[in-house]
Amino acid sequence: MRSIVLVTLAAVCLSGCGGPSTKTDEKAAGPVEPPAVPADPTFTGFKHDQKQDLFGYYYPTAEVKAGNYKLDHLHIGGPVGFGDWVAGRRTKTYGPVMLEFHDFTSPARTNALGNTSYSVKLRVLPTAYALNDDAVRFVGTDAKLGEVRLDARIDLAALKTSQARGKDAPPVITGALQVGDAPFRTVAFTWKGGD
Repeated sequence: MRSIVLVTLAAVCLSGCGGPSTKTDEKAAGPVEPPAVPADPTFTGFKHDQKQDLFGYYYPTAEVKAGNYKLDHLHIGGPVGFGDWVAGRRTKTYGPVMLEFHDFTSPARTNALGNTSYSVKLRVLPTAYALNDDAVRFVGTDAKLGEVRLDARIDLAALKTSQARGKDAPPVITGALQVGDAPFRTVAFTWKGGD
């Protein structure tokens, strides 16, 4: 008799331990945050109208992580890069405006400059961009990250200071970034002319 009661109690416990209800699952996941940069189906094409030299690598001032990927930099190319892109001379590894992410769980090494270099890198190339001396907008898609959207302002005076010094200065680009479902409402970038 005692074994029947124990088996019955065990069955009752197990039936209630099948996992949380749908309502509990929704509550545990929490509300979905609105995007930092909303999708805009009217934003298409490739537009650049800068009078200043914006070429360089723009490094985030704080970590931007989405899953196993960390934003390494935003790159803005020079006149040749823009000319080739607009003319349709494109490669699978370069865009005149692009974002590069590193898989921080991949094997790493220290390069000659003392920086950590990861073996797995993703370059998000543009499906649309708009660039002028005041602002940069970007949309691109990656199979692992999803859609990536950037909407940011360029501080031209700070950029000129950085370019004159040839190194980092205060942030030169600030704005918002959306990486897949992950919103980054405030991102800031400093400038470097090269590696």
